Amino acid sequence: MEFPRFNKKLGRLISSVGRTIGTSKRIILSASMLTLVSGPSASQPRVPADPRNTIQKNEISKYSAKYLLKSAADSLSRMLAQHRSHSSHSSHKSHASHYSSSTSPTPSHTSHYSSVGPSTPPVRTAPSSPVVTLPETAAGPTKSTVVLSDYFGDDSLSFAKWRVGSLTAGPPFTDQQIGVIEFDGKLRITPREDITGRSYNGVITKNVWNMTGAHARVEILQATSGTANTIFAIGTDHDNWYGFVVESGKLFMQGKVNGRKNSTNIPYSFSQHRFWRLRHDESANQILWETSSDGQTWTVRRSMTPEFVITEIQIHLGAGTYVRETFPGFAVFDNFRFVVHSTQ
Repeated sequence: MEFPRFNKKLGRLISSVGRTIGTSKRIILSASMLTLVSGPSASQPRVPADPRNTIQKNEISKYSAKYLLKSAADSLSRMLAQHRSHSSHSSHKSHASHYSSSTSPTPSHTSHYSSVGPSTPPVRTAPSSPVVTLPETAAGPTKSTVVLSDYFGDDSLSFAKWRVGSLTAGPPFTDQQIGVIEFDGKLRITPREDITGRSYNGVITKNVWNMTGAHARVEILQATSGTANTIFAIGTDHDNWYGFVVESGKLFMQGKVNGRKNSTNIPYSFSQHRFWRLRHDESANQILWETSSDGQTWTVRRSMTPEFVITEIQIHLGAGTYVRETFPGFAVFDNFRFVVHSTQ
């Protein structure tokens, strides 16, 4: 009979099927373990599966080991591919490459904000400026006080304010024959013609003043001609003074300390240099020579540190000659003021 041979073949078939089922179970277990590794954390809450989506055990046997192995391999490949993609995205060769544009090899911070797609790039806004509060100075605000002025409007020289003389030339060269008068609301000084040697006159403040943090100013309505001098000065005597002098078409910013004179000059312009001001900048301890066309906006022409005591100075308006001059003309002054600046 053929039963023994049939039984033998049947046994081999059953054994083969058993081995296939065992392999399938191991594959399913391995795939489950991979799914657990790549799936949600065990700490997350479990969600009950939908019974409609549950696969029956008897349906698993329909898949061969070939397809199960392929599915597991595909899952593993996808997982590894995702891992490689994440690693390449999170790791860059340098921070600068993150800000580099694709069209320029040079790193550019601005290209980081450039749009490469249809989306609108973000708007860059500058950070708000910090609010800075400046502390108040200990000295406080400054108050300006006119302590001496003369607008020469009464046609009579005020001897309460002035005395006749020349501060810059001194008594030896003060010429009393030079006319010093108030006329038509102005101070007018007329040098003498054809005089050989030094000849000067004018007015000097009767009192002495503290020049510290103060200024003296005057308006020049006409200057002398040729080599004749028009003078506005502050000082203690004829060997120590600072002042303006017009001579031969030039405006000199002069100083004389211990009998030694020094000066700078610029071309004289009646319109541009109509107002003269001598000011002491107390913060910098500088004497400033300043000019103005309108008495409002001033230009510093020279500055220097005082080299003599300025707490007891006199102020001088004058004119004269030092060589023979046929047509010296005359000097006209107006709107004189001496202003002291103090803290309130």
